[in-house]
Parts: sequence; structure tokens; C-alpha cells
Amino acid sequence: MKTIMRKRIIILCAIILMLSVIFLINGCANIYGENNSSPAPSNSADPTPDLTPTPTSTPVSTPDPTPEPSPTPIAATIVAAGDCVIHDDLIKDGRIEGEDRYDFTHMFEEIKPFVEKADYAIVSFEGAATDKRNDYAGFPYFNCPPEMFDAFKYAGFDLVNTSNNHQLDRRLKGMLETRDNIYRAGLENIGSYDGEEEQRYLIKDLNGIKVAFMAYTYGSNGNEALLTPQEINKHLAFFDRPRMENEIREMEEKADITIVSMHWGHEYWRKPNEQQLSLTKDMFEWGVDIILGSHPHVVQPTEIRTVNDETKYVIYSMGNFLSNQWHEWFDDPKDQKWLREDSILVTIELSKDPDTGKTIINKVSHTPTWVSREGIGTPNVIHRIFPIPHREYYDNSQYPEEMIKKAYDSYDRTVGFFTDYEAD
Repeated sequence: MKTIMRKRIIILCAIILMLSVIFLINGCANIYGENNSSPAPSNSADPTPDLTPTPTSTPVSTPDPTPEPSPTPIAATIVAAGDCVIHDDLIKDGRIEGEDRYDFTHMFEEIKPFVEKADYAIVSFEGAATDKRNDYAGFPYFNCPPEMFDAFKYAGFDLVNTSNNHQLDRRLKGMLETRDNIYRAGLENIGSYDGEEEQRYLIKDLNGIKVAFMAYTYGSNGNEALLTPQEINKHLAFFDRPRMENEIREMEEKADITIVSMHWGHEYWRKPNEQQLSLTKDMFEWGVDIILGSHPHVVQPTEIRTVNDETKYVIYSMGNFLSNQWHEWFDDPKDQKWLREDSILVTIELSKDPDTGKTIINKVSHTPTWVSREGIGTPNVIHRIFPIPHREYYDNSQYPEEMIKKAYDSYDRTVGFFTDYEAD
């Protein structure tokens, strides 16, 4: 019994010893083993409180998109003046005493500001202007000093229209010499041709607007009979409907705006005749936008028409811009010749849409003009072109009272013959 008991005690002691050894080994492993780093902090530990205030989020507003600005329309201004008929007294007025030269610039001093503001200005000249000093005359076959073209240039004109019934007053040679003198003065010409041109019309780029200019006349007082048909065809631009139509349609294709100067109508009539009305209708259909009339020597009406949804403008006659035809010459009060003193300066504003390329007549305004003659009855009559925009334009102390009265009388005769225009 004791033996059994002793064995049990020995076994129990052995078990206890073994457990003690195992416990001792595990404890050493925890102290000296590879896992000797500090234990990771517990996720459950409370973090240190952050006392920095949290910024408030401000919503960012999205700006409205800036609309694309509309492109600015392209603009160009054209000024047109009527006939310059250089009579003897005008030639005398321009002569510098004791010298072989002429100066006509004083005649244009008052009108100059109205002309030079244009991008391009055109004037009609009747007669010849050759270098032959002993051949100057004012009527019935006109020939004046070429210094007149220097005065045109001084006033602000750019283009001289010479298609008229007096262009052969010094025959073909004189016409071509006149043409050369125009170019020599720094001006351009339509209506007279040397025969070498590829095209008879002129196209100018005015601020990006292409404007075509052409001029025609009914005849040259019979002087064309001295020319062959071939010479007429080469050097002149007479009314020839088939040729005019072809030329105008060609111009209309190449240009944004087409302007034609027409020497037509009855002298001293204040209304257009049947030929003027018929040609106007046809030319508008062919593509002309603006018609500038001359030859009657008096003012005739203006018209605005709509043709094929396009605005067209015609002035049947601009009257005498510069001449020595004055009403005291004529006794019969029923004769309209006394209206030769009056004229209209036409200002046309063109506008082109840069997106579509469409060009329109945006505005047309008219300035009545009148030619004064100071010193009538003396050897030296002084001529000046006076603009008369309205009846209160001149201060009575600026010029003689009688002169102002005549200017305003001219205004009254003219103002009813035109209507200004502005596009919607």
C-alpha cells in the first residue's frame, strides 16, 4: 500500500516539475525572444483633443460665361460732288498776277472740311485741262489749267469723273492729256481711257469694303464723230446697254458695292426724264447700288429704292458744284437756269458685316452747296463754294449779310429735293 502511494507521489512530483520547466521556458521566450519591440498602443486609448478650429467651407460660385462680343461692323464713307464747269471768270480768278501759274485752292476752303472727312471722294469735271497756256477758254469748248486738279486734291478729292459731253473739247489728244494731268496731281480717273486697260472700272478697298466705280455719258457733243468706232470703244464710255450690263454684272461680282456716275438728262430740268428713269431701273436690276447723276446743271431729286431685298440710292443730278453760271445772267424768271448756282454734296456711309460679308448702304446725308461771287463787276471776281448744312449755319458777322441771304435762298431752293436715309 505504501509502495503504491509512494509511486503516485513520485509521478505527481514529476508532473509538477515538468509543468514548472514548461512555464519557465515560455517566460524566457517572452523576455529574450525576437518580439522585443514596445507593444502597439491600444486603439481604444483616447486621442489628445485637437483644439484648432475647423475652417468653414465657403461655396465657390461659378461665374456666368462671358458672351462672345459681336464683331464691329466695317465702315467706309464716300463723298460725291457734282459738275465743275470752268468758265473764263474762274480761270481768271485762279491766275497769279505776273506769274505763269494758277492757284484755285481758295475756291474750296469752306467746303474742304466736308470733303476730306471721307474715306474716298469723287468729283465730276467737264472739259479739258491741258498744258497749253494760250489755249484756255471757258465756253463753248472748255479747257482750263491743270492746276485745277491740284485744288481738287487740296480739297480732299480722290477720284475725278471725266465721262461727259465736254471730254472731247480738245479732241482725243486733249482728253488723254487731261487724263495724264489728273494722275500727275495724285488723283485717279474714271470715264477716259488710254485703251490699254484690262477693265474700265475702278475697284477700291476702303477699310475692307470693296467698292467699284464706273462712269458713262450719253455723248460728247458730236465730237465723237471725229473718232472711229474702234476709238470710241477704246477711249470712251457711252450709253450702250448690252456693254453696260455686262460690265456692271462683272463689277457686282467683284465688289461689295457698285457705284456708277451717269451724265444724262435734260439741262435745267428739275425732274428726271424717261431715259434717266429707265436706265435707273435697269442698272439697279443689273447690280448697281448707287447712281450719281450729273449734266442738268441743276439739282434733281434723290430716291431710295428696294430691289431684290437690297437698298439702292440714286440722285438724278447733283447740280453745279463749281461754275460761273449765276442767275443774274438770265432775265426770264420762268427759266430754271438761275438754279445753276445750287448743288448737293452727297455723303454715303457703307457698313459691312464681318461675319456674313453683307454690305449695305447704312446712311445717306446731303449738304446743299452754293457758289458765291465776290466783286461782281470788277476784273477780279472771287469764287467760293459754300456748304449750307442748315439755315443757321453761318454767323451773320462772319460774312456779308447779302452773301448769307443768297446762301440761305439757295438752301431753300435745294432742301426739298433730297431725303436723308438711315438704315434700321
